[in-house]
Amino acid sequence: MNIAVDVREWLPGSHTGIGRFLVEFLAAAAGPGSPHRFLLLGDCRSENRLPDRAIPFDRIPGSSTLWWDQVALPRRAARWPADLLYSPYIKTPLVSPIPTVCTVHDLIFLRCPPRPAQPHLVAKNLLFRLFCQFVFRRADALIADSRTTARDISEVFTVDPARIHVVALATSSLFHPMEDPTSDLTVLARHGLAPGYVLYVGGFAAHKNVHRLVESHAALPKDVRANHPLILVGRAMPSALQTRLATVGSPTGSRWIGPIPDAELPALYRRAALLAFPSSYEGFGLPVLEAMACGTPVLCSTAPALVELAEDAALHAPPEDTSAWRASLGKLLADDKVRADLTVRGLARASTFTPSRMSQGILRVFESAVERGRRGRCKE
Repeated sequence: MNIAVDVREWLPGSHTGIGRFLVEFLAAAAGPGSPHRFLLLGDCRSENRLPDRAIPFDRIPGSSTLWWDQVALPRRAARWPADLLYSPYIKTPLVSPIPTVCTVHDLIFLRCPPRPAQPHLVAKNLLFRLFCQFVFRRADALIADSRTTARDISEVFTVDPARIHVVALATSSLFHPMEDPTSDLTVLARHGLAPGYVLYVGGFAAHKNVHRLVESHAALPKDVRANHPLILVGRAMPSALQTRLATVGSPTGSRWIGPIPDAELPALYRRAALLAFPSSYEGFGLPVLEAMACGTPVLCSTAPALVELAEDAALHAPPEDTSAWRASLGKLLADDKVRADLTVRGLARASTFTPSRMSQGILRVFESAVERGRRGRCKE
């Protein structure tokens, strides 16, 4: 197959989950001996994150996102010529001369909608929902990161479940338990950390439920908090949460350290006492998988996608129950045997989420979509 891939997520200085997913997928799918050819398509700002793979990389000019999505992208892909156009998010062209496939990572915009007090966001949400309805009808196949997301798509948009294919994400080879302790401690020193902290990695949108984690950690005895401060990693922390964290956390060293380069994240996972991930809704939960792959015990919520991902390799607590989170944090921090058991379970669970398995699953969806497209053209 000739496969054109939208890689606009690769922006300088921005390392998103989707961007990392694309690197892992393409590195595995376009490896030595692959029978497939790829064309990477970005806009004028995009950077090539796989220069050593010798995959053709083309920047398509254009300042209008709508024009780029709906006209320039499918036109360039068809001219290559591509057998299929792949989008790693919900931006599939509504009209395309070749089959299209997109990955739906989550439906947060519907499951966690903006408040009515934000009318501009409510209106934007309604328009995006309408656009998604068209995309899901037009795309030749949809890929979901989890059964949870597949179920959401089917229920909210009444999409035929047979058109939705579940292909779980994979961990990067960066995330593993064995590393030189000196190297890890150098990374920690760079951020003023000592091993044994409670770690959170992710965003700070309302559904991430970080305030629950802050309050639960603050309810622990002071000596426990001093030995295991709460360290938050991620971009754009809301000012109200910053203020609250400073009030309850500063005396014991709890703090937000901002975004961390991908290369440093494994060291932060490995030297944490545990990862705490209280999100009330996820489409997958990549930080949970990364932590397990590093041998870090995980406490996460009972959000369906997180239970699906971690199963019994993590301790789970209801996202809305502050007392349950406080009790679970206290239990894990006090019990070395429980943490050791979760480490073993987590490593075994994470080992099944490989880039090879993920890329093979995605390529099977592509092959099926291309074959259906060929059969359709033959009928015409």
